[in-house]
Amino acid sequence: MMTNKKWLAACLLMILVVGVALRWSQLERKSLWPDELFTLSMAGHHPLLPDEGMLWYERKQVNQIDDNDSFLTAKAAEQSPPLNDLLEKLTVRLFGMTELAARLPAALASSLLLLWYAWFAWREEDQPSRRVLLWTTLLLALYPSLQIYAQEGRAYGLGVSLIGMGGLLWMRRWRQGASAWRPPGSGELTLLTLACYSHYNAALMVVLMLTPDAWMALRHRSIVAGRRLLVVGLVFMVWLFLNAHAILFTAEGGAAWFQMDKMDRLKATLWDWQTALFGPWLLLALGTGLVLRAVRRQTAPAELALTPNQALLRLACLVLAYLLLASLVVSRAGMLHPRFYVFAIPFVAVIMALIFARVRPPWGTTALVIAVTALAWPALREARHAPKADFRSMSEMAARKFDANTRVLFPTPPNRYMYRIYLERLLGLDPRPQMISLSSVADAPKACSALESTRHVAVMGFALEQPLTDAVYAHCGARWPKRERQQFHNTYAEHWERE
Repeated sequence: MMTNKKWLAACLLMILVVGVALRWSQLERKSLWPDELFTLSMAGHHPLLPDEGMLWYERKQVNQIDDNDSFLTAKAAEQSPPLNDLLEKLTVRLFGMTELAARLPAALASSLLLLWYAWFAWREEDQPSRRVLLWTTLLLALYPSLQIYAQEGRAYGLGVSLIGMGGLLWMRRWRQGASAWRPPGSGELTLLTLACYSHYNAALMVVLMLTPDAWMALRHRSIVAGRRLLVVGLVFMVWLFLNAHAILFTAEGGAAWFQMDKMDRLKATLWDWQTALFGPWLLLALGTGLVLRAVRRQTAPAELALTPNQALLRLACLVLAYLLLASLVVSRAGMLHPRFYVFAIPFVAVIMALIFARVRPPWGTTALVIAVTALAWPALREARHAPKADFRSMSEMAARKFDANTRVLFPTPPNRYMYRIYLERLLGLDPRPQMISLSSVADAPKACSALESTRHVAVMGFALEQPLTDAVYAHCGARWPKRERQQFHNTYAEHWERE
């Protein structure tokens, strides 16, 4: 018969093996998509220490970034903090401009999140709290949204991991209630400050988390807490000052990609909430909670001033406040996507764990584990197999007949970084001197003039921008009677050749 510690070790080991395998398996299989390419370009093409004649910092908007900008100028021109891009600078130095370099920070951080919760579950002496931590670790390991962003070269996987790790320290500090409040520790605040530097929605969650601490610091006249919170604010204010112009630009809809009426926007927002937080699990947790209440099943007592029900309610209020405020922010910016809400996932996982941990009979726990896994598995499979915009295959075709006389036609000028990365890797040379951009249908004559003496044209683009290519070919395509096109997922490539 296994001891309780051996059983715990076996469960945690199995959870970690599955969770880490999901995050690392076939990490490089899919092509980088535009947002990943943009971040990789930030890491690889803009020097942290400016080159000769390059300004350290200049205020620009995202559509004004060019190849002569330093990292600080380029990064401050877009709407997210720089931590993930800085980490990618390290991985690019090690692995080049590759899928692995782009996705390594998120995969490492997401794996560390699981190890963090598993370690605290192993060390926890209170049995009810240990069950909650064990359930939380399982849910985080299988969370479909976390799987997606653990394998994406963007800031979401890193940000939610930092929020989750700092959030666990925050929850443990508050679990005895306000009567036992103590100032946040340096480790907790370091993790939360780093989270702020990963994404602004993560920073929004941090503000909500630390607001009660600010109140308690004032109430208790705690100089230690006030000083620590002030340091966090000042450290993040440095970046807010550098990035203020881009924040205002985004807040006014400068980077918007949707326009909807209020009802459609509400429907889309609710759908994004359930997608990010995984509605099937939320319904399972709700149903389990109702059944437990109906049968008056009580949680085994824990020596905590804050009861599990109180903890659940307060975490639910935190999550709801975050969802509402984040929805206002992204709606005003004209952006809708489930990824903007993933920073609530660690707290939602704890809420569900507080409910599932109350199921005591072994058969009930086993049934819940099976249900959680069965509900997650289709979403996990979909996340693994869902294609991304296939810039890699598009670039491979475009590079197939490349020579010194080839010109690469692409839409639109600000997107050159997307097309450059794979071409540079495939060709082993800088393709920019041979790249010609197309802004609109009206630019067709200008593009034709630039291509006039070209024997071979390689075309690359998004599927939606194909009419721009067609406009150029309609204007001067007779020069290249041999036209070959191939479609990929959300992208296409063409070859135009003279006989």
